[in-house]
Amino acid sequence: MKKEFFTSGAKFVYSKDELGYQEVLDNFENAFEITIITFNISEKKNALVNALKKVADHCVINVITNIPHRWEYYYGDVFRNKARQKINLYLSKLRPESLGSNSTVFFDFSNHGKIIMTDSIIYVGSANYSEESVNNTEFGFISRDKAFIDYINSEVLPDVQASAIPYYEYDYTTLLLEANVALSAVYNIKNELYEEVYRLHDDIDGEWYYYVEHEAALTVGTLDKVIQIVNAACNIASDIYDAIDTITYGDEDEIIAANDVYEELVNLFSKIEKVRSCDTLIELSEFDTENYVNQQLQEEYAMEAYEENLENCIESASDEAMSIVWDLTQAAKDDIDELIQAVQDFCEKYSSFIDNLRERKIKKISSEIDNT
Repeated sequence: MKKEFFTSGAKFVYSKDELGYQEVLDNFENAFEITIITFNISEKKNALVNALKKVADHCVINVITNIPHRWEYYYGDVFRNKARQKINLYLSKLRPESLGSNSTVFFDFSNHGKIIMTDSIIYVGSANYSEESVNNTEFGFISRDKAFIDYINSEVLPDVQASAIPYYEYDYTTLLLEANVALSAVYNIKNELYEEVYRLHDDIDGEWYYYVEHEAALTVGTLDKVIQIVNAACNIASDIYDAIDTITYGDEDEIIAANDVYEELVNLFSKIEKVRSCDTLIELSEFDTENYVNQQLQEEYAMEAYEENLENCIESASDEAMSIVWDLTQAAKDDIDELIQAVQDFCEKYSSFIDNLRERKIKKISSEIDNT
């Protein structure tokens, strides 16, 4: 396979006793994305690896490297031990989480190419991302051609990554974080729902919550958010199920147990959807006391609501609205309580599902890297 791109926006760099891609390094602090493709990194020096660690947290870092002295086959323990030491060194220096929160590391054992780039400048040449390259005679090109940089990102980088081995066979750190955020969101919306229909009584005679019967505080927005947030949590639960499947290598007992919990979550979501669609909740959440009073003044009291009698008409319309709210809240109470309880049950079940993942080894270094 061969791919080509013609560019006129590049300069040739011949370097000796300094790094030919220093301009790219100088751009790291302003970069949104950094890509390193190299044959090797320095074994004894850390300045270039540390340069990656110092970039902003929002920066995406892609590192692809070979590991010198790692072979497909080893002839004797001397070569095997040497390769093992080198592999362990690379694994230690290039741990993705030590480079940055948005870092990915790949090992391509056929790679001999060198690219050091950000989202605005690129070096392509003979120099590795290694301090020892300073001592070598190196040749390369530096370009700020955005089309060329986009081409490398869209055509070259995916090809190289596709044939490389990722540092982690799996890493569910981000999934665990997403699951905890989702659980927090479900708890918050449950509390928001509860506080719309229950009020805290805090007086000399004690403290308790009471059901609000005199105002239509339940909102359509809150009910819709309940569905959206619980649905999003269910989608993440599906990913947790897949993660448990991967981590346990499809262990039948583990998968059956995880599937049982996942189905309970799905059933709870179905129950939440069903209760949310009850007429009692719809009617209560859609009732607007102010609109009702204004409508009554315009339609029922239009002939009576002259200036001297306006206050009486407003009071009559308000009393009617309060009576309707009372009826609506009484009719909706059981369904509201059922909805709140279903969301609470979902939280408890979801928490146990997250614990199932948290208690496992949620990341594993790819076994194909160390072949010794």
